[in-house]
Amino acid sequence: MEYLDKIESKKIFTALTIIFIVFYAAQISFWSSRADVLTFASRSLSKAPITGYAYLTPKSLLGDPLLPNYHLGHTVVLWLVYKLFPGSLAKSIWPAGLVSAISGGFVIGLTFLIWVKLGINKYKSLIIAVFAGIIPSIWFHNTFGEIYSLQLLSILLFLYFFYNNNLILSILAFTFANLVSPLSALSFSFILLSDWNKKTFKNAFIVGAVSLIIYSIIYILIGSNLLNMVNPLSSEQEGRSFLYRLIMLILFIILNFNFFIFYLIKGFKKSLKDEPGLFKKLLIATSPQLLLLFLGSTFFIELGSFQLPLFWALAFPVGLILSEIKLYEAKVWLPLIGSVLLVIFLWQIPDRTIAAERHDAGEYLKSVGLNHTKIIGDWGSSVGIILTRDNWEFNSLCNHYYDRPFPSQTDINETGEDSLIIVAGKKQSLRKLMSKLPLKGLELHPYNPFVKIKEGRIQKIFENDSVTLYSWKKSGYFHHNEKAITK
Repeated sequence: MEYLDKIESKKIFTALTIIFIVFYAAQISFWSSRADVLTFASRSLSKAPITGYAYLTPKSLLGDPLLPNYHLGHTVVLWLVYKLFPGSLAKSIWPAGLVSAISGGFVIGLTFLIWVKLGINKYKSLIIAVFAGIIPSIWFHNTFGEIYSLQLLSILLFLYFFYNNNLILSILAFTFANLVSPLSALSFSFILLSDWNKKTFKNAFIVGAVSLIIYSIIYILIGSNLLNMVNPLSSEQEGRSFLYRLIMLILFIILNFNFFIFYLIKGFKKSLKDEPGLFKKLLIATSPQLLLLFLGSTFFIELGSFQLPLFWALAFPVGLILSEIKLYEAKVWLPLIGSVLLVIFLWQIPDRTIAAERHDAGEYLKSVGLNHTKIIGDWGSSVGIILTRDNWEFNSLCNHYYDRPFPSQTDINETGEDSLIIVAGKKQSLRKLMSKLPLKGLELHPYNPFVKIKEGRIQKIFENDSVTLYSWKKSGYFHHNEKAITK
């Protein structure tokens, strides 16, 4: 497409950015099943940014260690954005989703500029950028308020400024990327895509050292213990071995490249033939992302922090292949239609369905007058229920919730409460199907409070396809009442 060479790169960047911002923004939801998205959105209604802790207070954690807010950059941005919106919108994830949509649009535009800067022609860079924008995980994260779109944007800004020898802006962008998520540091190796010479490595040292100093000073000033951030890295979930995580990574790649997987395989061969130097650098630069395979539960807690940079890099070989095919041919648009359908049916519909069902559970508690009864249960399911019941009051997570996914009698006693609502989340259909595989770590162990809790009175009061609610009261007697409101 020679005519693209006559168009200024900045004009193509602007067009790409605007098109994808509109594309993503049109899909923003007002609710999500993602508890961290709901938590950070609701916290943005506070009088000042909450910097002292990540998600929950010591009271909610029942004595467990307090996790520092290692998403400080995202917290401050969301807090500022939420001040611009009226009450009805502010009591939703829509403003947070707008941040992701805008970030996502700029990610696609910057992807084009970066590959042009690295010597790829404009048409190939355009195809690489567009394909990156429709990779399911990147696409989905650009439509709701998770941290990862803002993180990827910050990383790409850092790279763009670095490749253009603007050290000051590169330092600021890399520092901010790490303030959004410290796992952004794994993307520092992408500087290796530029020329390997003394100047590059000198600049890399300056950017890395100064960013680390600024980052450390900021966290010291807000009174956080940086060493506490290492705690999640040392934790391990039972049964989720290295082999389990490796299989999950392969599954993630297959799901995200789905009907384009053969283009990905062919793209490796083509990249080694047409762009051997650059592609080998890309493989080396991407390898640190795989370190999360060795970091236990962090692999699952921070999926987006390594997935998005990894998939962004893998868009390169696919884009090279697609750039040599006429885009109107069936071998392009048929996989594209299949990929779009996967996003809709495996990402968007499940998220919105689960969110709606948890919302129904919260409305039920409100309708029967259980507004002030505190909740204990798994965090993922409980947050949406509490925010619905308490009309998006951000203090509810501090005052009305205890974080115990499978509460036992000991956990119940530690709360000191006379009555509680127990929340038990249910797994999605795909996860249930995966549990049939003969692999340790995939087994399901449904929670049954009638077995775990031996004192007091328990009654199942609500149930739908996503969650079950139980009422527990200290007084009375223990009995197995299996009646429920089912929706």
